Amino acid sequence: MTIRAITGLVALNVGFAVMGASFLWAVRGFARWSDALRLGGLGYLLGVAAFGTVWTQFLVLGLPFGGWGVILTLVGGTVAACLVGVRLGRSRPRGFAGLGPTSTASLLVTASGVALVGLLLEAFFRSARLQSLQAFDAWAFWVPKAKAIYFFGGLDEQVFTTSAGPTYPPLVPIVDAAAFHAMGSADTVTFHLQFWFLVTGAVVAIAGCLYRHAPAWALWPSILLVLVVPRFGERLMTPQADVLVDVLFVLGALLLALSLRDWRGWRLAAVAVLFAGATLTKREGLLYVGLALVVAFAASWSRKRVAWPALASVAAVVIAAAVPWRLWYRSHDIAGEAPPSLGAGAAFERALDSLRLSWNVLFDTSLWSVVPFVLVIALAIGLAWGDRRLAAFFAVLTILVFFGGAWVTYSYRDLPITENEALNPIVRYTGAIVVLAAAAMPLLVASAWTGNRERET
Repeated sequence: MTIRAITGLVALNVGFAVMGASFLWAVRGFARWSDALRLGGLGYLLGVAAFGTVWTQFLVLGLPFGGWGVILTLVGGTVAACLVGVRLGRSRPRGFAGLGPTSTASLLVTASGVALVGLLLEAFFRSARLQSLQAFDAWAFWVPKAKAIYFFGGLDEQVFTTSAGPTYPPLVPIVDAAAFHAMGSADTVTFHLQFWFLVTGAVVAIAGCLYRHAPAWALWPSILLVLVVPRFGERLMTPQADVLVDVLFVLGALLLALSLRDWRGWRLAAVAVLFAGATLTKREGLLYVGLALVVAFAASWSRKRVAWPALASVAAVVIAAAVPWRLWYRSHDIAGEAPPSLGAGAAFERALDSLRLSWNVLFDTSLWSVVPFVLVIALAIGLAWGDRRLAAFFAVLTILVFFGGAWVTYSYRDLPITENEALNPIVRYTGAIVVLAAAAMPLLVASAWTGNRERET
C-alpha cells in the first residue's frame, strides 16, 4: 500500500509539472530543453496554483470532485496550453546547450550546492515519509476539509462552515484531496510527502529563476541558509498552508522584480497564476499580493505606459480568482476576513506592542537564525552599489510585509501580544519575509557584483 501511495503521489505531481510546463511553453516558449529543465520548478508550482485555482471555482459552482476530475483537469489543462502554444507559433525545444556553468569555479560551487541541497531534501523526505499528524491547525481544520472534499466530493457545508478558520480559502485542502485520490486512500501519514514535493519544487523554482541572474556562490549559500533555519527544520513539512502561500507570493514577487528590467509578458502571465493561487491558499495571501502589486506599480512609474496596463491585468486576474470563494462563504453567513474596529483609547499602545512583537519575532535567531540580518546587509549592498531600483523594490516590499504583520496583530484585538503560535500567528506570518530573503539576497548581491549589468533571461 505504501509503494502504491508514493507512486500515486509521484504521478500526481508529475501531472502538475507537465501542466505548468505546458503553460510556460505556451506563454514563453523554450528554445532548448535546458530552458525547460531550468524552469521546471516554476512550471510545477504554476501547475499546482492553476489546478487549485480552477478547482476552487469548480467547487464553488458545485461540480463534484473526484479522481477522474483530477485526471481530466491535468490532461485538459495540458492539452489546452499546448494548443495555445501551437497557435502562437511556439517551436519545439532543441538541444541542451547553456545548462551548465561557464567556469570551473562556478561548476564546483553549483555541484556542491546541488549536492548539499539534495542531501537536505533527502533528509526531509525521510522525515516526511513517516510523519504523524501533530500540528493543531492541520488536524483541526486543514486535513478535515481535505477529507470532506475527498469523501463528499465538494465543499461540505457542515465541515466548511463549522470548522475553525471557515474563511480560509480551500486550495490546500483541494491539493490534499487530490493527493488522497492519487494515493488511493486518506492516508494522513504518507500524504506528508505531498508537502515535500511542494518544498522541493520551491527550491528548484527559485534556483531556476535566479540561475541566469545570480552567480552560483551567491545563489546556493542563500538557499541553504534559508532551508536550515530552525523554524523551517521543525515545521517545513507540516500539512498547513503557510509554506505554500509564502512560496507562491515570493516567486511572484521575484518575477515582478525581474520584470522591472524588461517587462516580458510571460513573466507577468506567470505572476497572475501564482498570485491567484496565493490568494486562494491562505487569507494572508491577499495581503501579500496586494503589497507586491502596489510596490510594482510604484517601481514602474518611469515606464507606466507599458507596465501599468500589464500590472492592472494581473490584478484583474487575481481579483476574478479570489471573489467567488469570498462570495461562497458570505452566502453561508460566515463573517468576512476584515478585522473588527479598535477603540481609540487602546490604539496607540497596541500599535507599539504589535510593532515590538513583529520586530522581536523577525530578529529571533532561535527561529530564523541569521537570515534577517543577512537580508538587511544584502539590501544595504544593493542600495549602495547595485541595481537601486531592484534593491528599493525588495526593501519596500520587505518593510511593507513587516508592517503588515504588525497590522494583523494590531487590528485583530482578540490576538494577544505573544509569540505563542497557538494564540498569535505572527511567527508563521514572518516566514514570508524569510522565504523572500532566499530570492532577494542572491539577486541583490549579484547586481552589486556585476556593477548593475543586466543579464538576459
